[in-house]
Amino acid sequence: MPAAIPLSQDQILKELAPEQQVALQQIYIFPSLSSTNTWLLEQADACFSVCLAEEQTAGRGRRGRVWQSPNSGNIYFSLRWCFQTVPANYGCLGLVVGVAVAEALADYGLQGQKLKWPNDIYYQGQKLGGILLQTAQPLQHVVIGLGLNTGMQGESAANIDQAWCDLSEILQQRIDRNRLIAAILKRLIPALQAFPAFKIEAFKQQWQPWDWLLNQAVRIDTGQEILLGRACGLDEQGQLQVALADGSRRAFSSADVSVRQAS
Repeated sequence: MPAAIPLSQDQILKELAPEQQVALQQIYIFPSLSSTNTWLLEQADACFSVCLAEEQTAGRGRRGRVWQSPNSGNIYFSLRWCFQTVPANYGCLGLVVGVAVAEALADYGLQGQKLKWPNDIYYQGQKLGGILLQTAQPLQHVVIGLGLNTGMQGESAANIDQAWCDLSEILQQRIDRNRLIAAILKRLIPALQAFPAFKIEAFKQQWQPWDWLLNQAVRIDTGQEILLGRACGLDEQGQLQVALADGSRRAFSSADVSVRQAS
């Protein structure tokens, strides 16, 4: 595989429109960090700043899981965004970020990507990336983390315990990470600027075309119980609705969800 294109603040900014450039304070790029999210959480004066790293030594996903983060040309991205007040629909922010990333991948040329509630990017049933949001202090500050497989090599992925895929393999080309990060920011910045006026009914229409779980048979692990059912999309709070085998319907704000294969 050819060497990864180096990350470059200048190249990223060059791709952005002037109004998007001025929305960012700084882009920090590191050869190695424990975690881009952790670094930005520790920078109280880094509102509207992006942190990128070539590798993470302690990358984390949802529920504290390890996010494999080798130095192989992937994207490890975090953005600290500072709302003026705590948004009314804060719990839906991760879904909005997911749609922005899916749209950015489409802008880059990918087709067929889906979002797995609440925070994963999938392609043909395999994980392409993941999103992790962590609130900072004060609470209206949030760090948005994104890990995206854009150069994952087989030997680097030996410890990944689920089906995964890589964008360079899907598109059969070396990924220009600077152009892709810019594409993500082009979608993400206006989505975040508009989020204080978020309306769930309009957003459900945005979410549905990307919803990988919709109408699929799923297994729900809440940590206290295992349930089987069929995914029915989002409810009015952005929770996952599931029609259970007993005919009842429940909504989940947090759970591990997997698709059940037809037997």
